[in-house]
Amino acid sequence: MKQKVIIVRSLNFTPEDELENRLQELGKGWRVVSASTSLALHGTMDYRTETSWMNGIARHAYYVTTVIVERAP
Repeated sequence: MKQKVIIVRSLNFTPEDELENRLQELGKGWRVVSASTSLALHGTMDYRTETSWMNGIARHAYYVTTVIVERAP
C-alpha cells in the first residue's frame, strides 16, 4: 500500500489546524495508520499574577507531530 509521512512542527501551541489542513490536502481515500506527538520544553521563567505565582515554568514548548497515512484499499 502507498504510504505518506506528514511531519508538522510548531512552537508554543499544538499544530492541530495545520495538521488538519495537510490531511485535507491529501483528499479522500487516505486513512491514518499511526500518529504521535513529541514535546520538548526549553528555558524557564517565573509567572506571577494577583492570585498565583509559578516559579520555573517552561518558556517555550516545541511540538513535533508525525502522522503516517496510507491509501485506503
